[in-house]
Amino acid sequence: MRNLLVALSNAALELANDGVALAHPREGAALGLVITPTLQSKVAHVEALACAVLRHSGVSWDAMAGRYDVTRQSLHRRLAASADQVAENAQKLAAGQEMSAYQELGLLVAACQRLGQNFERKLERAPESWEARRRTPGWWWEPGDK
Repeated sequence: MRNLLVALSNAALELANDGVALAHPREGAALGLVITPTLQSKVAHVEALACAVLRHSGVSWDAMAGRYDVTRQSLHRRLAASADQVAENAQKLAAGQEMSAYQELGLLVAACQRLGQNFERKLERAPESWEARRRTPGWWWEPGDK
């Protein structure tokens, strides 16, 4: 159970770090489209880990399905295999997960501090930045991406 909880914490911290990056007033929106596929897979991973933790805690598929307001069968079909896989991986990768969780936590603290510094000023200047970008054709492409 401990290894599952550490894996869930690590996955949630990774997701939180991406969320903080998206919160940047001037750079977040441009980053959003780039990392959205990754965010979706991280959310699915967190969901599978949360399901595995609940299952290993004795919560039934019926109880979880009631929280989702879906049938037990549909929830089981959607999450059973991934919950089993992440539970197995949590046991295999326990040491790395704990070290990674501490690293992610440190990154999150630093990212929140950077975001908090002069947030109001960054927020005030963000519309100007986006207006300038809007007037620059092709600003969203890197030189070799066209």
